[in-house]
Amino acid sequence: MQIFFVETLAGEQRQLLCRWVEYFYEDGRRVHIMTESTLAAQHLDELLWTFSQPSFVPHRILSSAHAGQVAEPVIITTGEAPMDGFDILVFDGPLKLDLLAGYAAAVHFVVRDDSERLQESRLMWQTARDGGFRTHHVSYSSNTRFPSLAV
Repeated sequence: MQIFFVETLAGEQRQLLCRWVEYFYEDGRRVHIMTESTLAAQHLDELLWTFSQPSFVPHRILSSAHAGQVAEPVIITTGEAPMDGFDILVFDGPLKLDLLAGYAAAVHFVVRDDSERLQESRLMWQTARDGGFRTHHVSYSSNTRFPSLAV
């Protein structure tokens, strides 16, 4: 399991999230976006339709009550319910290491202009490395160059 720690600014996080999801989708990956609220899920749903004119990322918001066979390659959920059949887990909020089982990779956004979230990300990086996860730092200056995935 590998985790990408992607640096961003708070105002740019969700646009960057959409670009990462688009990258994974175009690479043939199934992506689960985990949010902390219905409002966040709705915002990401709209952004995935509008963030890029030439882009099309088929997705939908899914409640855990509708878990099962999902046709869409990208889903957005609220809360902390892992989903079977998805390769990539993208966190819109704080990274939860205990939710990573079953995924090949995860993306966590390191918000550089929020000192509290930045410190939480630093601690999470150390915990993940100590826990045997392969961690990858994606600096702010290179966050538009996507890694080659060996997942």
